[in-house]
Amino acid sequence: MTISKDLIRVFTGLAFLTLIGCATVPRGAILVDSSAELPSVQQEKATLLSQLKIGTPLAEFQKLVPEAYVAGQNDQITAYELVHIQKYVTQDDIDRQNFWWGAGSPNARTSKQVLWFYFYKDQLVKWGRPQDWPERPDVIIERRER
Repeated sequence: MTISKDLIRVFTGLAFLTLIGCATVPRGAILVDSSAELPSVQQEKATLLSQLKIGTPLAEFQKLVPEAYVAGQNDQITAYELVHIQKYVTQDDIDRQNFWWGAGSPNARTSKQVLWFYFYKDQLVKWGRPQDWPERPDVIIERRER
């Protein structure tokens, strides 16, 4: 009977060793070394953004980007917002999961990136990330006569 007990111990040890280091990336998430490695919203939406030009009509924009929604409106200016959410885990998250639990998936982190699109009289006049424009822009007043 000592052979069977030894055999059970060996198989138990092997089963334990196979569980160690089996943490997996959660479904829908990507694995990166740090959040700085996440692709930007411009990289993720490059094909779409290459089709948009200044002067693109609002109707065409809405066909190309149906997930964009109105974020604000003032007189003849309408601002649309496109939100891009990415789920990810870092290699440190996987290592920590392996150390403490030996298996399973760590909780995914979330990155939210936003693009704004401004339309004046139903024509695209400007687009970019919120941080692309100064918080307190200079005021320029022009008077033109014809």
